[in-house]
Amino acid sequence: MVQLEFKPDPLASKLAQDFRNWHGKHPEVYELLVRCAQEWRRVRGGDAICGMKMLWERVRWEMSIKKQDGEVWAYKCNNNHTAFYARKIMDENPDLDGIFELRQQTHII
Repeated sequence: MVQLEFKPDPLASKLAQDFRNWHGKHPEVYELLVRCAQEWRRVRGGDAICGMKMLWERVRWEMSIKKQDGEVWAYKCNNNHTAFYARKIMDENPDLDGIFELRQQTHII
């Protein structure tokens, strides 16, 4: 599990809240990110490191060509969410632990 040190930061708190709200509305994005990361590990090996931004762009691409309930997904993926998703993916999927290199964050998800 990734341990985060808490340092109050109003902007970081807003980013964290925005992420929680957005993720709650669009859980399919997380599911697609996990599937892409697991595919990376299957192809590259169990200890392969991957770039979250690369997966994020793949998700954008997948969402732009695939349909959900007969409709193309009509929302955009904000770059501000990538750091939160990277930590969430590694925290909740033991097989993906260490797949992303992380920078220090100033808040708790």
